[in-house]
Amino acid sequence: MISSRATEGTALYRSPSKALRQGDVALAEFHQLRARGGEPAAPGESSAASPDVPYLGPYRDYPLELSLPGTEEKKTRVLRVWVGYVLLLHQSCEIEYADEADSRLIVSPLVLRNHWSSGPWSLIERDELPGFMYLPRLSEEDAEAIGCKKGIPEAAVAFASTTLLSRAIFKPNRLASLRPEHLGRLQASAVRFFSVRGWASTRELANLVGKTVVDAQETAESVPGPSRLAKVLLRGEEGSDDEVTVTWGLRSSR
Repeated sequence: MISSRATEGTALYRSPSKALRQGDVALAEFHQLRARGGEPAAPGESSAASPDVPYLGPYRDYPLELSLPGTEEKKTRVLRVWVGYVLLLHQSCEIEYADEADSRLIVSPLVLRNHWSSGPWSLIERDELPGFMYLPRLSEEDAEAIGCKKGIPEAAVAFASTTLLSRAIFKPNRLASLRPEHLGRLQASAVRFFSVRGWASTRELANLVGKTVVDAQETAESVPGPSRLAKVLLRGEEGSDDEVTVTWGLRSSR
């Protein structure tokens, strides 16, 4: 039960249930597989962070010597590993009905505001920046009051760093979970990043002049009307392919 004195954190979080659920938050490892050399620096050191690329905290690199199956070829890769807060993005029904041998969980790390002071937090707080979902702070005191293991700093879900984690790593390290009424915002933020992205002004249409419409595909997303959104794929000069999401209405005249 949330009292009338509930903070933003206690209104957002609850204690995790026995089963894994979308919106669970854990303190665990997450990673990126990288080439040995020639990679852009970020995400990495704090000096490589910018308003567009978050600093995810300290990490450690582990070189890997890989023999590719069926070939004599060998490659050197680097596994970059962080330890931090991660949010379970995997759909609850996919977890519930998964094969017993399936270990996979899709997680997105949280970027902490006190780590990434150069980030565009005013936009993130208003949920106006595709790629992030704002999460207010859950203090240690409030965490204890609602039965959570640990507080969670002010943060944002960083969808661009989404990766796979195993259940055996994630489940025992859970701290809190988003309350069910906030899962819609999480799902909308994920859909916005992975599919429709942000909404642009009609002023941006000038950038599309001269490009060829390759395809138009109606999506399952809809807007008031009701009218479905359509994805229009465009082809320009080499390297300038683009896409826009539009809504339209068609009427036959007789």
